[in-house]
Amino acid sequence: MKMLITFALFALLHLTGWGVAHGWLSANKKQLLVVVDTSYSMKPHFNEMQQWIESHRKGGRYTDVVVGTDKAMIGPLADIRSVDSIFRTAFGKFSSDSLNKYANNSADRKVLLSDGSVDPSGWETVVFK
Repeated sequence: MKMLITFALFALLHLTGWGVAHGWLSANKKQLLVVVDTSYSMKPHFNEMQQWIESHRKGGRYTDVVVGTDKAMIGPLADIRSVDSIFRTAFGKFSSDSLNKYANNSADRKVLLSDGSVDPSGWETVVFK
């Protein structure tokens, strides 16, 4: 009987800890800003970038993913019906000045999906070649 009570207390302690952690993480989600280089030179890599974004859509339970391109901010990934809409057009060249519109964004983590030709400070660059 003593063993059963001990097991029940440990199980209750574990479930309480999980519930508190889940509640806190749900209320304090991290924000991830993903900026996609949609320049013409990156067009062959759109499928790879799309798969990278989709993997973050599935795995980010406690993370709000916000997507933008080098041309414009698109919005929360959860509100986008199809990731294909991010890659509708490819034109122009990408430069570090393209990221100026995201300078005031307060995301916890900023990720740039590009070819690595630009490595801006404060950004994590995922290179597609």
